[in-house]
Amino acid sequence: MPPKLVRTTSVRLASLGVGFALVGATVVFAVIYAGTLGALRTTLDTNINNEIAEILIDGSRTPQPIVLANVRTAIAAPPRDIFYLLADAHGRVQAADLSVPIPRPGWHTLTAAAGREFAPHIRVLRGRADRLASGDVLFVAADATMLEQLDALIRRSFLIGFGVTLAIGLAGGIGFGRRALARVEAVSTAGQEIMAGDFTRRIPLSGSGDEFDHLASVINAMLARIEQLLGNIRAVGDEIAHDLRSPLARLRESLELLHRNPDPALVPAALADAIAQVDATLALAAAILRLAQIEGGARRASFARVDLTRLLEDLAETYETVAEDADVRLTATIAPDLALNGDAALLTQMIANLIENAITHGGSGSTITVTARQDDAVIELIIADDGPGIPPSRHGEALRRFGRLDASRATEGHGLGLPLAAAIATLHEASFNLGTARRDAARPGLAVTIRLWSRRPC
Repeated sequence: MPPKLVRTTSVRLASLGVGFALVGATVVFAVIYAGTLGALRTTLDTNINNEIAEILIDGSRTPQPIVLANVRTAIAAPPRDIFYLLADAHGRVQAADLSVPIPRPGWHTLTAAAGREFAPHIRVLRGRADRLASGDVLFVAADATMLEQLDALIRRSFLIGFGVTLAIGLAGGIGFGRRALARVEAVSTAGQEIMAGDFTRRIPLSGSGDEFDHLASVINAMLARIEQLLGNIRAVGDEIAHDLRSPLARLRESLELLHRNPDPALVPAALADAIAQVDATLALAAAILRLAQIEGGARRASFARVDLTRLLEDLAETYETVAEDADVRLTATIAPDLALNGDAALLTQMIANLIENAITHGGSGSTITVTARQDDAVIELIIADDGPGIPPSRHGEALRRFGRLDASRATEGHGLGLPLAAAIATLHEASFNLGTARRDAARPGLAVTIRLWSRRPC
């Protein structure tokens, strides 16, 4: 058996199971062996004791003539499965139907020599020898051949059962071990191909629905998620490069103009433009780092009780003026006494991002509503507008980092507003869903619904 197969858990468990089964079988055998042979031996011994009691009517003090007469009478009477031997103190046989050496007092089991029998079909005798007061020795024995045959039968049956159990157990263990080893090798092969760069590789399923299939399904789901994340990383890298190209190109252009035309009158404007491009680049980097920090959960340690009602009222008051300047109407309906455990700064940024997003994309003349209410332990926050909205088919794209619905990238921003808000909601174990605000094909609007826990259920 290959060492690799011996080390498998299946073979080890099978061996352990076989060991326990054999221990149990040994105990059962011992009980059956002792119970069956013990009962038969007890019955045989009782018969022998009864025969001796009939011969020695006064025990060991029974007169020698009476003992001799009783032995001769017993020898003459059937059945012939009990044998007698009476010898005097000098070892001379007085009466007998059995030819064996004079035994010492006590119980004896006699076995005939190979090829010989004490009587037809009798090879084993069990008997008791008693020394009488006269010095004579009385030996009464009975046929115990059946005991020997039964003993051999039980031993043979146990050995056969032992061997069959051992063979089946080891064969089953080896079979299961080979199957398990093949599944493990399949996982190992898939893992090596994945490490080599083939992230489309998946672990094959046997279709049995066993624990290996369950584990393979979980691993395959994890691999699919990893493949998706790697795809997102590649896409994000492309998006970052694309978004950084414009400010860096403008920065280079400003510096090149200064280099070619070092007119002191143009320097302040060129430097201001260069600083603006650098600030835009730094803002993008800061947004990416902040998003990574939020998604990593590092801010959860700073959670404290937040008065959400007051936070929303302050934001609504602040952005009401901003909305008016953009020809947008902002209204707020906020329930009192809303509170939860969270990071006040991040919650402020999440709501501010959503309101700014609605102001920017809702368009002139649109209306924004901020609604907050509580149902038992859940706080429902809805920020909706009646602008053009986002088609349901593109909600996933809008929540992706650098997801820009404007392919030309003519609008301001880097496509991090909604992803950042969704990441903050996830950090607070809240649901974050996009939907339409109204039934209007031309201007369905966008409704962002966030459900937060005011207290975690027990």
